[in-house]
Amino acid sequence: MPTLLVTGAAGIVGTALRPYLRERFSLRLLDRRPVSELAANETALVGDLTDPAFVRQACEGVDAVLHLACAHGTDIQFQATVEPNYHATLYLLEAAQRAGARRFVFASSHHVLGQYRTQAGEQFDEHPVAPDSYYALSKVFGEAACATFSQRSELATFIVRIGNADAKVADARRLRLWTSARDLAQLVLIGLEHPEVRHEIVYGVSECPQALFHNNRARALGYRPQDHAAEHLADNFLTYDAMAPGGSGRDHVGGAYAGVALASVLEQA
Repeated sequence: MPTLLVTGAAGIVGTALRPYLRERFSLRLLDRRPVSELAANETALVGDLTDPAFVRQACEGVDAVLHLACAHGTDIQFQATVEPNYHATLYLLEAAQRAGARRFVFASSHHVLGQYRTQAGEQFDEHPVAPDSYYALSKVFGEAACATFSQRSELATFIVRIGNADAKVADARRLRLWTSARDLAQLVLIGLEHPEVRHEIVYGVSECPQALFHNNRARALGYRPQDHAAEHLADNFLTYDAMAPGGSGRDHVGGAYAGVALASVLEQA
């Protein structure tokens, strides 16, 4: 089996994807905390992606990278994103390219379009980026960094703008951009294995009612979602009318992220 390095492997998304990915790859699972219950073709690394020497070591001998790790939050300050989201992504891209890896799958986010107000029937796949937070801004950077490396090296990059990856759908906004682990894994595998991939941007969403993203490029690459958001509602699911008009962010692609004021970078300097 080829070897896949997975960063942020102890997180919710990494944990959910592992059973699907280890059917086709030997997984090297990297996180700042130990990853538990390893399968026969899984190994674990504990370390910090802001350490260039550790990143070089982690990438030795890998065939591909799935980069999930990041610092995030509605109110995260810009300085808190610089090392884990900007520097670490560049370290990984360069280390993967130097190690001879062929594919790099980057977990981006729907929050790169989070500032847009949702309208009935409108889809946002082709809209210019409108990041809703410093977290989202760092994802825009990561996407640009992937484009740079795919153009300047043999490393093919595949960006997945993930919608909502919770196990259950919490509210009416998330209903329009939810993804199951099974469908997200299918997209990741397309990014890792499809022969036409050079540099692509797709959306990590299952079938959704009033979908915010049509995801035509993913479908052209063979994506066929198996799950429907409407069949995975949480017991306490909130309808649109039940969501608060302000803080819930029900009228923005990025939800509550779009309503939080950005912390001053001048005062942080």
